[in-house]
Amino acid sequence: MRADALARRNAIVDAARVVFTERGRDAPLDTVAELANVGIATLYRNFPTREELATAVALATLVDVRRTAELALGVMSTDPERAWQGLVDRLVELRLGALIPSLVERSYTELAPEVLAARELTKAQMTAAIEAAQAAGLVRTDLHPLEFVMALAKLTRPQIELTDDAMPNLVPRLVAVFVAGLRPDGTDLPV
Repeated sequence: MRADALARRNAIVDAARVVFTERGRDAPLDTVAELANVGIATLYRNFPTREELATAVALATLVDVRRTAELALGVMSTDPERAWQGLVDRLVELRLGALIPSLVERSYTELAPEVLAARELTKAQMTAAIEAAQAAGLVRTDLHPLEFVMALAKLTRPQIELTDDAMPNLVPRLVAVFVAGLRPDGTDLPV
């Protein structure tokens, strides 16, 4: 694929991620095309169906999560606190709580095979990053990687508008409380 065509395709995926996060999977695709600065015909040439676009968004998101975990692993041996905080901050930034429901209607088993394969690679990297944080004494030993990611997704899902007025910085505050609760000085979870 030519560089300009690849750049347009990536712009469409990036725009779709934003639009799906803000408005859900059923958002008008012309909104995606407009945000990507392409025509609707270009969008459909790259992604003939909404499902193909959602698959591309899911793959791009999994790659971002995997790279984030890899970066954290790279820093974990020299500065575990910074690595762990960087991992948490980037996952919050990805707004998984708003994005996941627009990509998965009922179950992960409904995802395309290439997404399921990418999910396994991402899961392995996230597991390694969490195990490194556990070894550094930053995270309780009974934390499962899926619990961590899903909890962040729950905390970062869209909140009602009143919340921002009534309690500014709610999401960062909730994430900080959650991360503090992951510290190993708490009691183990019941099995």
